[in-house]
Amino acid sequence: MLTYTAVYFILFQLWLLPASLEASSLPNVALLGTASQSSTRPFSPASNVIDGNRNPELNAGSCSHTKYGPDHWWSLVLPHMYSITHINITNRISNAGRINGAQILIGNSLQNNGNNNPRCSVITSIPAGGTSTFNCGGMIGRVINVKHYSTNPNVFLTMCELEAYGERVPPCPSFNAVVMGRRVAVVEKKLCWSDALFYCRDFYGDLLSIRSEDEQREVEKVLSSVSFPLTKHVWLGLRRYLMSDPWFWMSGATEQYSHWEKVSFWKNTSPCGAMDSSHAFHWRDLPCEEHLHFICLRDDQQDGNKVDFYSTLHP
Repeated sequence: MLTYTAVYFILFQLWLLPASLEASSLPNVALLGTASQSSTRPFSPASNVIDGNRNPELNAGSCSHTKYGPDHWWSLVLPHMYSITHINITNRISNAGRINGAQILIGNSLQNNGNNNPRCSVITSIPAGGTSTFNCGGMIGRVINVKHYSTNPNVFLTMCELEAYGERVPPCPSFNAVVMGRRVAVVEKKLCWSDALFYCRDFYGDLLSIRSEDEQREVEKVLSSVSFPLTKHVWLGLRRYLMSDPWFWMSGATEQYSHWEKVSFWKNTSPCGAMDSSHAFHWRDLPCEEHLHFICLRDDQQDGNKVDFYSTLHP
């Protein structure tokens, strides 16, 4: 015969299981990501939210907790782009109302700590210690944020688990070739420079670097053979910090060879580098927000130390 304590324990566990939970054949891709948050209270880091443990007790060591202050956020950066069907969030068993009004954001932008991405849903409330499901309809991105827009300086943002269910987005069609032993892909998609960089790093290796005249000539042959109409220019992995700074390759290669168009210094107005897709195939700087085709280096091997890219200036 069950004791009163045992019956109470079973009922309590059943109460913690929300009716909104859905069985899903898709994986919880949140476990693959890296989490951060606006501030951290001791023993409550952002990573607790993706540890696979829904325990709603803060003292159990599996919940996140920010410090006092307005505009709290929690951010998850995934290793690739995913189509997110739904997100489950487990709330604390105490002070459950602290998450009310927070928004779930999904996209690819790292601007403003990922808080500029489109909205999936608004969290009106989650039962104390419970888990609620938020339908995101297949939104595509590699950054998932929970953002609290409260201006009240005496609030926190705290969660005990976030699960993101979805599948990796397959790459767009591309024209594949080999350049001096390196596999490359001319992608049939038009993106701004930074999105092209992230796309290459998500699905291939990096934006292409050209390290010698022989490689330049091979790339010219590839562009002349592409099976779809190209934009007038295609993005390369060329970048510089400021207008007067030297150019460098995002892959880490040194710029020992160059094929720049001969123009006056005053025409150099952008930190993003591309090349003509026909004729002389010169390199040139173009506005970073232009949407162009681009060339990815398919190999995982790098030319050197890959340059990390975080920008608040460009999309």
